[in-house]
Amino acid sequence: MKILLIDPPFKSFAGIFSLYFPLGLTYVAGAAKKAGHECKILDMDAAEAKEGSLDFSKEYESYTNYVSALNDADHPTWQLMRRLIRQQNPDLIGITALTTKFGSVIQTAKFCKELLPEVPILVGGAHASTMPDLTMQIPEVDFVLRGESDESFPDLLEAIEGKRDFSQVGSLSWKNSGKIVHNPDRPFANDLDALPLPDRSALLNPENYSSEDMGIILTSRGCPFRCSYCFHMWEKRVRYRSVASVIEEILEVHKAYGTTQFSIKDDSFTVKKKHVLDLCEAFKKLPFKITFNCTTRVDLLDEELLEAMKSAGCAQVALGIESGSAKILKETDKDITLDQVLKAAEMLNRHRLFWTGYFMIGLPDETEEDIGKTMKFLKKVKPFYGGLGVYNPFPRTKLFDQGVELGLLDPKPSLEHFLTTNPKDLFFRNPKKRLLNIEFERFNQLAENAAKVFHQHNSNLFNLARRGFARRKAYMYDPSLLKRDLGKALEFLGISKLFG
Repeated sequence: MKILLIDPPFKSFAGIFSLYFPLGLTYVAGAAKKAGHECKILDMDAAEAKEGSLDFSKEYESYTNYVSALNDADHPTWQLMRRLIRQQNPDLIGITALTTKFGSVIQTAKFCKELLPEVPILVGGAHASTMPDLTMQIPEVDFVLRGESDESFPDLLEAIEGKRDFSQVGSLSWKNSGKIVHNPDRPFANDLDALPLPDRSALLNPENYSSEDMGIILTSRGCPFRCSYCFHMWEKRVRYRSVASVIEEILEVHKAYGTTQFSIKDDSFTVKKKHVLDLCEAFKKLPFKITFNCTTRVDLLDEELLEAMKSAGCAQVALGIESGSAKILKETDKDITLDQVLKAAEMLNRHRLFWTGYFMIGLPDETEEDIGKTMKFLKKVKPFYGGLGVYNPFPRTKLFDQGVELGLLDPKPSLEHFLTTNPKDLFFRNPKKRLLNIEFERFNQLAENAAKVFHQHNSNLFNLARRGFARRKAYMYDPSLLKRDLGKALEFLGISKLFG
């Protein structure tokens, strides 16, 4: 069977620079390949040479471009997608769905069915898993796969070929005589090493990815924590790949793409200390030097880990700080304290390790004073880079349920809503009523000011310099990364146009 997996356009519509590739689709492609099928991946944000901004201070406004492009059937990106789909002429189309770009999923399914009316359409991904009924309401969608698809996708392919019954495919949602049927969930794979490695060779337009883009990897799946803004699909379990499996993938990616900078996308990389220490020892024994970045928590770092990670090539650590207000931090159920954040920040700054601190504002009962505390805390912890987001509610999370109870959120929006609404406003009954204690106009002023504070912090020459210094080894191993980062640094400083 000839399969085309699509990651719909989103960041390109909004004018935001897109890093990496859809890792989940490459895992699915690997599973399809192992089962004897031909599979290609169309990442529409990389269907053309990557462009866009890394300045998120005007993110909300940029999404108005997304909504406009979404509803323009003659937009050049949609025309390009149609041409590429015709070229591939698949027997099955799969679309990955994230909540923020669900409108693009709806339009992609529509255009695919118009082009190839007899070809079945499957949707998977986080949004399909959290809202399968809504996803199945898309007229053009035939199937939804919930949760992990590494093992259930080959089963579905067998069912489509008539070798098994659809009712036997775990985690499948499908239509039987016009009625939506949700099959029981398939258990998660216990042995991650038994799953095929991600098939990066399935990616169309490989020339539009950098060597660093190709270096996104997982060493584990799952998260044991209970953050109130997260959908806990993994049931608070963590499953680990063996060191040998991770090294096999690194060697494969380096051979194919020359990659030396890897991005470990585990939910919390340092949950299991021995796993990290063993990987670091293995990294140092590779026949070539690598650098890597990872995401973890402030309460999962210590001196031994940082020293081991740094000596193995760790060039960046991302941490979720969330808020400088102890009250708001407690409401995230992150189970960390401001003192723990300060301790981790001190360690990272002392080790001169490039670290990113992610913050959010706009939780339902946040006050102006709480937001002010977050601005002050940014300056106190001094991350190399500060990321700021306005809280965006996602279904099947504790905070979402609370928002519904407070009358702020609509748990059952229509499909049309996703085509006409800014992705930052999804699920709000009234986008002008986001918080209980701050009026809409005042919150907009506060959010705009907060974005400027973070942008000024990130574009500060000192912070630009120390980020560059922290990535020096990555530049040595792959000089093309230096050129890209310099371009983005000039953009942050607002002088990129002076250099053409």
